Amino acid sequence: NASNNTFIGYQAGRCNSSGAGNFFVGQCAGYYSCTGFYNNFLGDSAGYCNTEGCNNNFLGRCAGCSNTSGSYNNFFGHDAGCKNTSGCYNNFIGYHAGLFNSTGDCNNFFGPFAGVSNTSGCYNNFFGPFAGRCNTLGYDNVAIGRCAAHCRTTGHSNVSIGNSAGYFNTGSNNTFIGVLAGSGFASASGSYNIFFGHCSGRSNTSGACNLFAGLRSGACNTTGEFNIFFGHCA
Repeated sequence: NASNNTFIGYQAGRCNSSGAGNFFVGQCAGYYSCTGFYNNFLGDSAGYCNTEGCNNNFLGRCAGCSNTSGSYNNFFGHDAGCKNTSGCYNNFIGYHAGLFNSTGDCNNFFGPFAGVSNTSGCYNNFFGPFAGRCNTLGYDNVAIGRCAAHCRTTGHSNVSIGNSAGYFNTGSNNTFIGVLAGSGFASASGSYNIFFGHCSGRSNTSGACNLFAGLRSGACNTTGEFNIFFGHCA
């Protein structure tokens, strides 16, 4: 039997049957929650479709709106994690953060539109406005900074730190550190690169296995491979 629940707002927790320890505040918050327990949904339609998900915290209008069975998630912000259905152990904070995530697990998206397009990618960490914005299936990625790894969709095991670092790159196993490092151009696909420094490897498209360190190092390289450049404008 349902017990220890608190529902505040028009039709909040309307379908609850045996769920326990829930706290729903807002119009239609947790509307379809039937058996879920220990959830906190605050905001209009927050956790609206949750049926059996447990131990979730959704704060904001439509946060976690489509969640059905996903558990141990924290979605804070308008539409944060709105399309999540069964993804678990995610933390989305910011307007539209992780909006389209459906089954992805163990992701951390902080900032407006961070990881907004992710659907089933897992183990990603995107921090900053628009960081990892186009990621859909990519996994094990780290993007820190405004628009870092903005266009990457399926690439994996990348580290992009700095505003627009790795912006156009769609490859895998890259490390880009610095503003515009490895930002490339449309459809850039280089993999196994390490670029350190402001604008290092900025023009790289398909070049692979390069090591550039220094301000603007390797900035003009596009397709070259197996290069090592050290120093200012090397």
